Amino acid sequence: MDVHDELVPRSVAELGADPAWTVTRTGTTGQWLTAERVLERDGHSRLIGLTPIRPGAVALMLWVGGEVVEHLRTTEAEACAMAYRWAAEFFAGNR
Repeated sequence: MDVHDELVPRSVAELGADPAWTVTRTGTTGQWLTAERVLERDGHSRLIGLTPIRPGAVALMLWVGGEVVEHLRTTEAEACAMAYRWAAEFFAGNR
């Protein structure tokens, strides 16, 4: 295990603890519907979004200029970890 793995969010609740993320929830159950983060650097922007698609599965998408350029369906833990990595890569100039 990498020394930084404990910092990688594994749930939408953990992502939502970062004020850079916007998490929307249903009014009745409080279940999350979407989690989004806008990334901006040097005049470039990206949007990362997650949404549940069925029990145990989450869709993770990356938009550039309003177009989906990457899409993944996986567990919530893996989607959150990947979203975290995509943001880190973007800010490092690698995405």
